[in-house]
Amino acid sequence: MNVLIVNDDGINARGIYDLAKEISKKHEVTVVAPREQKSASSHSISIHNPIKIRKENLDKGFEAYSLIGTPADCTQAGLSLICKKVDLVISGINRGLNCGTDILYSGTVSAAIEASIYNVPAIAFSMEVDWNKYDEDYTIAAKLASKIVDLAEDKYLKNNVVLNVNIPNLKEEEIKGIKVCKLGESTYKSEYVLIEDAEEKTYEIKSNRNKIEQEDTDLFYLSKGYITITPLHYDFTNFKMLEEVANIFEMR
Repeated sequence: MNVLIVNDDGINARGIYDLAKEISKKHEVTVVAPREQKSASSHSISIHNPIKIRKENLDKGFEAYSLIGTPADCTQAGLSLICKKVDLVISGINRGLNCGTDILYSGTVSAAIEASIYNVPAIAFSMEVDWNKYDEDYTIAAKLASKIVDLAEDKYLKNNVVLNVNIPNLKEEEIKGIKVCKLGESTYKSEYVLIEDAEEKTYEIKSNRNKIEQEDTDLFYLSKGYITITPLHYDFTNFKMLEEVANIFEMR
């Protein structure tokens, strides 16, 4: 396959490099990534500033480009400008999980969703990390991602669905398996710490995830040592409520 790999952690992130190295063993890979860190940029796109693209020399096994723009810009530039043909878009491997309702903030997931909007199959990969350290190893996650790509290519690649994959930071033999499940509700308790009391007050935000309540979600299964996969679609319409809301608001 012709595979476009994007991310939100930036062109020099270890996750995207290890993923591209692994995927390029079987597929033709092109990497397009932000030149700088763009985490939590959601589905923002550049409409007021020009996009700058530069070819990078990351590895002989694949072509790579850096882009001054957002993760969604990277997907769009890869599909519309840089690559002649793309069979699959892979976003990641993100430094940190993208599970629960955190996907709404995620540049990693949004870059994958951008592909599905244009009818290109997409998979987003994210890995659990210890935020107090910077010593994570992405090679195991990259190998697991390659296996999931193989399964998806053989059995399940749909052009309007994103597979959101989260991988626990465990040794391969410690991972219990794969669970296909729904998103959890990832809410946080935020504390605003005043660090500068002037005319313009400056706060530092410290957040802790609230307790996991549901037991059939990605958050729950990740906590138990499973890889999770959640199929996503960009259409936010609540189809179950369409008729109910129409009965209230449509003019009769």
